[in-house]
Order: sequence, then structure tokens, then C-alpha cells
Amino acid sequence: MQQQEIRQQYDYEEISLRELIETLIKGWKLIAIITAICVLISGVYSFYIVEPTYEAKSVLMASFATDKLASVSKNGESVEAILNTISTYPVLTIQTYKEQIKSPKVLLQVIEELNLDEKEISRVGLRDMISLEAIKDTNLIEIKVANSDPNLAADIANTVAKRFTEFVTDISKEQASKSSKFLKTQIESEKQKLDEASLELKKLMAQPRGVDELASEQEAKLALLSNYKVGVVEKEVDLSKLKSGLAAAEEELKNTPKILVTSKSVTEDQLLGRIVSEKNNMSAAETAGIKMENEEININYLELSTKVAEYKMMVSETSKELEMMQTKIDETQEQIEVIQSELAEKKHQLNLVQRNVDIAQATYDAFLKKYEETRVAETTEMGESTINIVSQALVPIRPVAPRKMLNVAIGGVLGLMVGVFIAFFKEYWEKSGVQS
Repeated sequence: MQQQEIRQQYDYEEISLRELIETLIKGWKLIAIITAICVLISGVYSFYIVEPTYEAKSVLMASFATDKLASVSKNGESVEAILNTISTYPVLTIQTYKEQIKSPKVLLQVIEELNLDEKEISRVGLRDMISLEAIKDTNLIEIKVANSDPNLAADIANTVAKRFTEFVTDISKEQASKSSKFLKTQIESEKQKLDEASLELKKLMAQPRGVDELASEQEAKLALLSNYKVGVVEKEVDLSKLKSGLAAAEEELKNTPKILVTSKSVTEDQLLGRIVSEKNNMSAAETAGIKMENEEININYLELSTKVAEYKMMVSETSKELEMMQTKIDETQEQIEVIQSELAEKKHQLNLVQRNVDIAQATYDAFLKKYEETRVAETTEMGESTINIVSQALVPIRPVAPRKMLNVAIGGVLGLMVGVFIAFFKEYWEKSGVQS
């Protein structure tokens, strides 16, 4: 049973394939006629009806000079970085170039220059004529213009390239002009701020007891304090020496007797011996035996006492001088502290005002520098420096369309397909009519 089904299926497939081949053989004349008609139609259309299309090509090279002009520092928020951001020139990449080449302004300028409106070529029509291609791994852009007139195609390609360089220049100049007006207004504002800050600094410097004066006074006080301290050390040394001398003198005075007692015979004084002898009726020998004691002030004691008194006086005077110098040191230190406090306050005020002046000056200089740069940019042909026409379009000799042989081949293939379809449809129609 299974083998029978397989055989029937094989017979069915064999019959179907045979029918197909028979149908193709039977309708070969029809297929050939239809194919020939299609080939003839495509040939007539390609060779005699459709106008040939010529393609002119010009090549631009982008140098990206605007990238260098518009480089902005990303690491800081300085005045220069902010101004660079404000006055950044338009940076055109390859893709941007491709989009801007077909901008309405460029197209309208081309139409006006070549009088394309007389040839009924609109902006949309011109745009459709232009095709752009960026050459891979280069900074080259091909501008291709397709038209039935080869001379016109070349003229359009060259004019588009020229007008686009002018368009880039116009964009840069317009941006520079806007930046210039903005910067000029800001320069006047920054100049006013700088004048106000400078006036405030001048008033602060003109005040009595300024920073320089206080610094000089502080230096003088410090020198005086240093001298006082040196004097105190010297006085302390002198006082120590005086106290040592006083102690030695007092010790020596303590060991020196104030009164000296002397013993001598009366006869040693002739006058006194004679008087004693006469009054007492004594002989000379008896008178010689009489002894007499005498007390005298010690001269050394007197000298030592004077020396001790002088030492005490000098110690007292030196102590007073030392106390006075210490008082002056304390007073000078207090004066220095007051001066230092006042000087620190004045320096703080001066630093704040000076910083405002420096910031205002730096800001003014930055605006002025950027203003000069934009003034230069206004007169610079930026398009010529960023876009170079490396190859102008030449008048094409051979058309790029229509591709006649390709069209004939396509017509032949299409006719063959249509003929086969009609042949099968005819066979099917005839069989359907017989069965009915």
C-alpha cells in the first residue's frame, strides 16, 4: 500500500514537470515575441526617447581650521574659557558640510548666478540634481551634479563649490560680528568696574597709617624692642656684678673693726709727759711707767662703708633702670600688638581691594583680547581657509545615464518573464475550457 502511494506521487511529479516543459515548448513563439517586443521597447526608449544625463564632479577638501579657532579649554572655568565658549566659531564636520552644501541660501545663490530660473530649474530641482559623497578615510567631499547639459552640469558643480566657501565665510563673519558687538558692550562694563576698583584702591592707599606706614612703624618698634631686650640683658649682667661686689664689700666691712684701740706711754708725748710729771711731782721714770689707751676710727672701715653705700646706690639705680626698661618693653610689646592688629586689618582690606582690581583688570584684558580676535575674524575669509576646491568640475564627455545595454538586458529579462507567465496562463485557460 505504501509503495503504491509513493509510485503515484512520483508519477504525479513526473507528469507535472513534463507538463511544464511541454507548455514552454508549445508557447516558445509567444515567449520569444513578447521578449523581443520588450527588448525593442527598452532599446527605443534608451536610444531614442530618454535624454542622456551627464554628471560633473568637483571635489572639496576640509582643513578644519575652525576646529583650531574654536578650541575651548575644558579643565577650567577661567575668564578666557568662558569667553572662548561665548565666541566659539561654528565648527563644521564632514557631515555638517554635506548638509550645509545643499542649504537654501547656497542653492538660491547658484540659481541667481547661473540664471537657472530661466531654465525653469527651481531650488528643489537643483537640490535633486546634486548628490554628495564623502570619500572614506579622507576629508574630501565630492559634489556631483547630474544634468542633460554637460556644460551646465559642470557650471553648477563649480558654482556650488565656490558659493559654499563663501557661505562658510559668511557664517564665521556673522558669528564674529555678534561676538564683537557683545564683547564691545561688555568691555565698557568691565572698564567701569576696573575704574571703580582702582578708585577704591587709591582711596585706601591714601588713608593715614596705611600698610606701608604701619609696616615701617612695626619694624621700628621691633628694632626698639630688640634694643630694650639687649639693654635689659646688659643691665641684668651689671646688676649681678654690682650685687656680687656689694656682698663682698659688706662681708669685708663686717670683718673690719670700726674703732682701733692703741696703748702707749705718756712720755711718748713730751708735752703730755711733762705736764703729768709736773702736776704729780713724778720722776721721769715714774712718768714713763704710766700707760695711755687711745681709740681711733678705722679708715678702712670708713672706706668700706663708703664703698658699700656706693654699691647700694648703684644697685638701686640699676634696679630702677631695669624696671623702667622692662616697663618700656611691656609698653612696646603692647604697641606692637596694636600695630600688628591694625596692620593685619589694613592688609586684609588691601588684599580684598587689590584682588578686585586684579580680577577686574584680568577680565578687562581678556575681553579686550577676545574683541581684537573677533575683529580680525570679521575680516578673515574663513571659507577659503577651511574649504579648498582641490578639483574643479570638467565638462563631462560621456553620459552616465541612461545605461542603454543594461536597460536592454533588463527589458529582455522582463519580456522573458512576462512571456513565460502568459504562456502558462494561456495553457491553463485552454485546459480549463476543455474540462468545462
